[in-house]
Amino acid sequence: MNALCFQPHNDDCAIAVGGLLRKMIRHGWEITYVYLTDGRHGSEAVPPEKLVEIRRSEAGEERRRLGVGRFFELGVEDGTGERLNSVQRKWVNEQTESILADSKPDLVLLPNRADMHPDHRATHDVALAALDRVAPRPLVVKYFVWLFPDFYRKLPDLADQVVMVGVDGEMPDKIAGIRAHRSQVSRNAFDSMAQVLNAYLAYAFRAPAVIGSRYVEVVGLYQPHLHRRVTGEFLKAAEPCADITTVIHGRTSQDIRA
Repeated sequence: MNALCFQPHNDDCAIAVGGLLRKMIRHGWEITYVYLTDGRHGSEAVPPEKLVEIRRSEAGEERRRLGVGRFFELGVEDGTGERLNSVQRKWVNEQTESILADSKPDLVLLPNRADMHPDHRATHDVALAALDRVAPRPLVVKYFVWLFPDFYRKLPDLADQVVMVGVDGEMPDKIAGIRAHRSQVSRNAFDSMAQVLNAYLAYAFRAPAVIGSRYVEVVGLYQPHLHRRVTGEFLKAAEPCADITTVIHGRTSQDIRA
């Protein structure tokens, strides 16, 4: 089994699903990263061109820590994902389709449409547009990075199945992966933020009682009923995990498809 992970910036997958990725890798999944932007504007102190190289090196360290093998860089200027001109967008679309054709993933991870950062929304749209032109279409799993209060701007992105994944045993590796991005952790304590968020999610969804976990990551699955074998392998790697669709939507995953 192999999975393609689209991420807006070099550290997003580690923050959002670093624990899940460690689990998948241990169960034999091959993970490939696709970075949309070059991360050049992630510092007020380091010149952009220098920061590109720093973040590239930090990303390499994270991949080694988590066990991620292949990667692709699309090199879009940080912060411009939603402002590409027609030539740039055509090139990005072609590259994305080429990566999908080359990788032939069983599963694709990408940011949730409601993520607040514009580069995150752009990554979602680029990946999904390319997936619409791929046959057979892989299982789509979406993650979130930015969980901010917002009462009017978020876009709906209703998953067919929502799953919490216990990551207690993977937290040390996840935190180490996040801390590999030293240029970013020095600006914002993303390691602490991820740990607190994963603990909050665990208690919000009663994970200690339901699956015996104090830390969880949450992902959404799209049309899993069309990918039963891949979904089964994914959930097997994610154990302990639990379906929390009813808690999120007030309906079961089966009801949502109706």
